Amino acid sequence: MRALNRIVWSIFLLFGGFVIYESLQLSYYGIEFGPGPGFFSFWLGILVIGLSVIEIGRTLRASDPLPEDFVPNWEGLNRILCLLGALVATVFLMDPLGYKLTTLAFCVFLLRALAGLSWWLTLLISLASSFGLFYIFRTLQVLLPTGWLGL
Repeated sequence: MRALNRIVWSIFLLFGGFVIYESLQLSYYGIEFGPGPGFFSFWLGILVIGLSVIEIGRTLRASDPLPEDFVPNWEGLNRILCLLGALVATVFLMDPLGYKLTTLAFCVFLLRALAGLSWWLTLLISLASSFGLFYIFRTLQVLLPTGWLGL
């Protein structure tokens, strides 16, 4: 397990370096005021590298054996594939349906099919997250796709 953790955290370490490299291609400060597009990604890369170094250091000290249930069974694999399929569908449906409807469908699928929540709680959480987040982002002047219905 230690070797596997070191490999994964080393990949995150390289990813953090890549994020920093790409963020340096963007402006660090905004044009009018506040941070620019490179600000958040630069500090996110620093955070990823810092956490990776900490976790690699922890794997050098610990000796955890690989858990018996590390590899998922068929039910777990089916849930993983359903989640990945839902993410891929979300990517392809975002432009035609818009953010609100796509996120609503994604949340309903996850909460009902994978988490098994009741319908009323599923709809309440899904509506609040999809429409609520859309208006929060709209307030922050982040443009999200509205789709062909204009929602």
